Amino acid sequence: MKAAIVALTRGYPDNRLLYEKLIKRNKSIFNNINNKREVPADIILFHEGNISLEDQNYIQSFSPELINFVDVKKYFVKNNLELKGEERFPLGYRQMCRFNMFHIWNEVRDYSHILRVDEDIEIMNIDPYAFEYMEKKNISYMTGRFTKDIHRLTNRTLPYYLIENTNMNVQKIYNHKNPYTNLFATSVDFWLDESNYSILEKIALSDDQLINRWGDHTVHGIILNHNQEKIQLFPKLEYKHISHSDLVIKN
Repeated sequence: MKAAIVALTRGYPDNRLLYEKLIKRNKSIFNNINNKREVPADIILFHEGNISLEDQNYIQSFSPELINFVDVKKYFVKNNLELKGEERFPLGYRQMCRFNMFHIWNEVRDYSHILRVDEDIEIMNIDPYAFEYMEKKNISYMTGRFTKDIHRLTNRTLPYYLIENTNMNVQKIYNHKNPYTNLFATSVDFWLDESNYSILEKIALSDDQLINRWGDHTVHGIILNHNQEKIQLFPKLEYKHISHSDLVIKN
């Protein structure tokens, strides 16, 4: 087993104080996971090429373990698409959703499992051997909570795209039983499976994904539902969602 703990994080070239949440996240991962594991998971921070070497060294100076910074700006390119929906979801946000639903699997293909922990998450309690638990129980995906998609434009457009472009039973699998994706663990091979990967590619790389702002949590949900994969909850988990008024998620 080879595991990694990952996030796509933002760069703050003009204000290092904005890395405070990320630094707190990194420390909580070490204290609650890697410091308790016999073989620590690799720590990977993906970024859009806007975290300078100096800023990387600054973030690293507060971390008790090595951080691997990976530049993925090649996935974040400008285009002339006419974006629909709310202005608060600019192109960069939509490309972030695309990366987390599809491109990430190519970046972590050398790992058996990953745990995604977003930059604004502070872990308070978790099973440090969750990867091994998943392998033993043959679990493909674990999350901290479930969520339905309340984004109206997604709900107006994605089901019809799936009907026209896939053979999925959309009425059955588009059921809003979606994982909350700011913290989840998954098998990488599940997403690299040829059938799942081809559906993901069709959805994620379509212009419609960017135009209509389809989110990764809903796409994860429909692929898991299509495979009749039960979305499991972590048996032991407590974390704080810092940017959401310190909302505490607890199993």
